[in-house]
Amino acid sequence: MLILAAATCIYIIVDHKSKTPEKRLTLRPVLVISLAVAALALGWLAAIIHCPPKLTVEQRTERVLQGRVTQLDYTDFSMRLGIDVHDKDLPRCKVLVSTRGCDYTLREGDIVAWKAALSEVGNLGNPYEMDYAAWLRDSHGIRYQQHIPVGQVKKTGYYPTLLTRMTDIRRDLALKVYNSRLTAPAQRLVVALLLGETGTIDKETRQEFSAAGIAHVLALSGLHVGIIALIVWILLFPLDYLRQQKLRLVLTLVSIALFAVFTGLSPSVVRSAVMIGFAFASVMFSRRSVPLNSLCMAALAILVFSPSALYSVGFQLSFITVGAILLAGRIPKAFQSRLKAVNYITATVFTSIVAMLATMALTAHYFHIVSWASVISNLLVMPVLPLFMILGALFLLVTLAGMQWHLLDLGLDTISDYIRWTASTVSACHVSHVKGVYVSAVGTIISMAVLLLLIMWLYRHNLRYLLAAGCAIALLLAHSLWLNVNTSHRGLIVFNSFSSTPVMYYDGGSAWLWTPDDEETDVATASRYYSGFLARHGIGEMTLMGNDTTSLMNGVLFKPPFAYLQGHRLLAVGRGNWKKMTAKGSKMQLDEIIVTKRFHSTVAKLRELYDFNQLIISGAIQPATLESLLHECDSLGINYHALAHDGAIEMSSTRPKKNL
Repeated sequence: MLILAAATCIYIIVDHKSKTPEKRLTLRPVLVISLAVAALALGWLAAIIHCPPKLTVEQRTERVLQGRVTQLDYTDFSMRLGIDVHDKDLPRCKVLVSTRGCDYTLREGDIVAWKAALSEVGNLGNPYEMDYAAWLRDSHGIRYQQHIPVGQVKKTGYYPTLLTRMTDIRRDLALKVYNSRLTAPAQRLVVALLLGETGTIDKETRQEFSAAGIAHVLALSGLHVGIIALIVWILLFPLDYLRQQKLRLVLTLVSIALFAVFTGLSPSVVRSAVMIGFAFASVMFSRRSVPLNSLCMAALAILVFSPSALYSVGFQLSFITVGAILLAGRIPKAFQSRLKAVNYITATVFTSIVAMLATMALTAHYFHIVSWASVISNLLVMPVLPLFMILGALFLLVTLAGMQWHLLDLGLDTISDYIRWTASTVSACHVSHVKGVYVSAVGTIISMAVLLLLIMWLYRHNLRYLLAAGCAIALLLAHSLWLNVNTSHRGLIVFNSFSSTPVMYYDGGSAWLWTPDDEETDVATASRYYSGFLARHGIGEMTLMGNDTTSLMNGVLFKPPFAYLQGHRLLAVGRGNWKKMTAKGSKMQLDEIIVTKRFHSTVAKLRELYDFNQLIISGAIQPATLESLLHECDSLGINYHALAHDGAIEMSSTRPKKNL
């Protein structure tokens, strides 16, 4: 508060004294610095206010809690409830409750009660994984979670808010769309683009659009808000004949605000709504509009009410993309033409190139993929997207009226098929994208600095910026070389997982994955879960090792339930055949025994049959069974590594390291 007050006072005093343009130009650095300090202090204060509180053990266990459901997501056999806890003995907080089983009568706004045994949200402990705990804490204000049977969640009332009412309306509309005659892909696209419900988009479609460089089409952004604003603006054209242009602006702005609230107030939609609002306000008050100022004001408005949005991938991608387009998105005069169609194509290509370069490092850092063909994809998709949204809006109105128009359905299906065909065709081309790209946080920052320096050089034509950009590029190459030198390209790791115990051996860009739990898995799912690890170690090919096959290659042996990897003799126990394969008369010598979730014996029994150095306990084992195994290991003096507590374990050629 003191920093904010001091910075604000300095800014007011200096601004008051700088009455002439010459004086204001002289004191401009002081104004900028004080304004920046005030903004940082305001963000710091907002972050402190919005930070979820810590609860004592007594506050989060052995008591009945009650709260309002603010978020509800269904999976195949479970639910995820975001609940605002209402308890006079507790500070205001939000918790995540997941259930075994589903109750389809629940909805947002319901008041529910359950017996609390909350635990702090943690990560799996796998290398280069997403910081799930920080994401929940910073983006959703959730610090604690609980997993219980669905029958223990009791509905006690209903108290809706504006946002929950909007969610109910969206879901009712989505249900009507899903019951229509549209094809399934067209239904999902209408629901995603006009209702903001992207949860039904399947993973294969997301991957195709991402590889083609048009993933932004599936998520509401400034592009969709701009199209909505244009549609409303055109529909209100009669007001111009009545000399009510300001009313036309106000009604368009109100429509955009309602659309933002209706779709859930995502950062990208709020950013676009605020920017359009400032542009309209400048027209109404006859002032010059500065898009960069509007963009900064939109960021400030979002961060004051939700400081954690700064850590959101969508927030970062959205603002960096728009900022880059505003700074360097103008068509060079050498490429301009008198023909509007040529200028449209040129503008689309140039804007796509700028957006791709601006977000390339950030996309590679988060998603480990770089799409080179985004320019072509955007050029093919952008012309039909406004038409699809116009037809989609008309389709929703017709559906609400209880009517069906065959031609309207045909148009939406045709455009949807064309967009999906474009995404699948471009993504199927091997040169259109590169997967498995690893860019560290430091590399991302340096890449952004290079882009900013190049933009400054284009604006100022000063060679110092170009020289600084060259130095930054050299630093980026040196950093990449240092990462490559300090990365092991051969090793053995046991990952922590809630469903199985994945064991991965990798060597020279290839990896072999073994899941001794006999759990159904596939290479695509594993590649998605461990994409950061695979990209960091340059692994481009992964083979799934079955539990019923034997494989010997280059001194590596897979003979389930045994394996010889990286100089380690491993045994996975739990499938039932490990006792039958014990050598008679003497104990078998092993380095590690992996206890999977199917293990139903005792550590003492393992000690009778085998001589081993360490026990690795799966993260998929139930908590009660895990505590029993840990207690038995402590009493017998056996070394162990519990994946659920200690995270993944990486083993060298000599001995395993306790933690990564």
